[in-house]
Amino acid sequence: MGRAFAQRERALGNRVLAVTRNSDMGARLRDEGVSVFEGNVHESGWHAFARDVNWALNCVSAASPDLEGYRLSYGEGNRSFARWMEASRFEGSALFTGSVSVYADSEGRWLDEAKAEAHSERAEILLEGERAFLEADCPAAKSVARLGGIYGPGRSFLADRIQASSGALPGYGDYFLNLIRLEDIVTALEAILAGGCMDGGVFNVVDDAPMLKADLVAGLAETLGMEPPRFDPNLKSARGSRRLDGQRPANRRISNRRLKERFGWEPHFASGLAGMADLISS
Repeated sequence: MGRAFAQRERALGNRVLAVTRNSDMGARLRDEGVSVFEGNVHESGWHAFARDVNWALNCVSAASPDLEGYRLSYGEGNRSFARWMEASRFEGSALFTGSVSVYADSEGRWLDEAKAEAHSERAEILLEGERAFLEADCPAAKSVARLGGIYGPGRSFLADRIQASSGALPGYGDYFLNLIRLEDIVTALEAILAGGCMDGGVFNVVDDAPMLKADLVAGLAETLGMEPPRFDPNLKSARGSRRLDGQRPANRRISNRRLKERFGWEPHFASGLAGMADLISS
């Protein structure tokens, strides 16, 4: 996502500085005209590198999938980001991309930004990171964009699993997925930054139509010309899944109304089915 955003800004003629811990990503970014500092956001070595900028985007992913990786990237990473903003007296727009995983199970009911809660250790770390970012003592306008499940070109995870399913998928299909395609994330972040952020504002970046996983799978199977696979909770998955209670994923529908009303943003792909079917057809 960070690379996609950098590519868009470079295409607009803007100078972009990037911090990454991944040397391969650093090399690709340099080839695309981006100035790169290789290091960890939770450390301070990059602070002197980030000078003379008018917006700042912290879109770091977890250093590792365990709790320590979350603490380093989201907790310590945002504390480091706050120290940079405070020391430099940053006056521009600053944006942190969090996650909709801060919302607990609501039995399929709609949730807005006010409904976040520390319902798990990961959610608690994410919310602590948001607070550290938003409470930085500096003139910047700071906002948080909570992202839904990301898919896009080169990342068609569900369609790939359906094609390889042999008639069955692990887990359950009776819960809502809150998704967002990569290109729509980029336009949403652009809209927030172009709008000067909203100091202390939090916005959900998801598409318009959360879908039950079973309905999405059935729609994608039809697009692929296949019979929809059944769901089997006893099947082992090659991909780990974080559960609220050890079994079922959180079932909730997350609203993007605040983002749309505040910044006039609209997703190009209104649902996961529309976005994933487009990837299949293209």
